[in-house]
Amino acid sequence: MTISADFVKLRSLGLCSFLLVAAPLASAGCIIVDEDDRHEGHAQHDDWDDGEDENDNDPPPPTDEPLLVAIDTGAVLNSEPGEGVGIFVEYAAGGTWRLWTTCDTNTSKVVCSFDLYASVDTSSELFDIVGTDLEKTDATRLVDEGIAYLHAETGSDVDAMTFTTTEGAIVRLEAYLDGAQEPRYVYWFGDGILHEGAPSNPLDFEPTSP
Repeated sequence: MTISADFVKLRSLGLCSFLLVAAPLASAGCIIVDEDDRHEGHAQHDDWDDGEDENDNDPPPPTDEPLLVAIDTGAVLNSEPGEGVGIFVEYAAGGTWRLWTTCDTNTSKVVCSFDLYASVDTSSELFDIVGTDLEKTDATRLVDEGIAYLHAETGSDVDAMTFTTTEGAIVRLEAYLDGAQEPRYVYWFGDGILHEGAPSNPLDFEPTSP
């Protein structure tokens, strides 16, 4: 049975920035989180703990050493275009990956410039790169053997890239927003949990099943 859950982010302006729906999950519910993750005129906000804040609830700063995380096979994310910044990662059984992006253009009035690199190790294959919902300013290509690239100028829309790998292959994602590393905007489902922000950039994803 498929059970879905709604996750609503409430931004500092009192707007629901975007709605995420994923399946399958262990339980259903609605979680409201207050965050100030606006993308204003390409300015980047540093929300990571710099060691000077005594609040132990703050997340640690991301590391440049790639960490390995689980991604739930078959979990699907949905987001309202233009209402929030996001880099979304999905994996379907058989080796199909989908990377897609949204921006907060409806509020910020600017677009998000994403550069995403997805790669596999030499023991796996990556092929069939396809861009969907792309405009003239967007592009997908194979930049090297085993490395897929998406450049997306995302506004009040969704830009996406799908590709196929060897079943169950570990995929490494390196994500940039406006030329800067921005792992905090990476979203995926792993072990039945919505993960909001990557602990490293690059980040390695291992499917829970091939």
